[in-house]
Amino acid sequence: MKIYFNANNKATLDALEKCGVKNVLLSHKYSHTNIEEIKQRFNSIFVVSGSNDDEDKYHEFIKKEEKNFDFAAQFSIPNNMNRTCEIWKKEKDMGLNTLPVLQEDYIKHLSQLNLKPNSHICVGQMKGRFDTEDSIKKLPTNNKYHGIGKGKYLLRGGFDSIDTSIWISAAMSKKCDIWSDGTIIKMKFGENNVSEPILTHHCEKYKDNLEKIGVKMHEITERHYYSMLKLPIALYYMPICKHLKCYTDNFIK
Repeated sequence: MKIYFNANNKATLDALEKCGVKNVLLSHKYSHTNIEEIKQRFNSIFVVSGSNDDEDKYHEFIKKEEKNFDFAAQFSIPNNMNRTCEIWKKEKDMGLNTLPVLQEDYIKHLSQLNLKPNSHICVGQMKGRFDTEDSIKKLPTNNKYHGIGKGKYLLRGGFDSIDTSIWISAAMSKKCDIWSDGTIIKMKFGENNVSEPILTHHCEKYKDNLEKIGVKMHEITERHYYSMLKLPIALYYMPICKHLKCYTDNFIK
């Protein structure tokens, strides 16, 4: 499985590059002016339209920059299957190399696309967690699926690739997940946090990962922003990728 790490500013791109990340997901609204430079820094680029993006500008971008990305999701409308289908058919008529994005009712949406077996498809939004999980399980297995914003499905299977923005949570939301021998520990950072010894223990456990990404323990203790930005890579994504046997698909270090 490939993980595409969301990166939409200089700080996140620099952090991911220093962590040896191979795959990044970019929104058109951020990357349209510098995608050629970003392409030189990572192995695989996945492009999506940003929120409140302009459909025509996105299509122009996809056509112009095709050589600078590996995959591009179609311009889609969240929770609007019919309009999203219309846009994808329009993109095919335009000759754009985009991937369809399933919205609302995944199975019904898929039936309207008339795709060939082994097609590459993005799974978008559906309201309701249980309906979403049930629909993902019912998707035909003879296709290749990318889960847009489905980082929490990393351990559940069903996807060939996913993208995630959860990795920035330690720096932005003062929380992160830690992989601990098959268990996910939820860590929150704050004053007088009783979980501090647990964090120290796992930093010691994954000290090789911290060395790979250039983070020192005192920087974590002092909550340096750029170190906290990279911390989930060392404590969660690197060990979980080793567990899933997909480390070399996602990291060069």
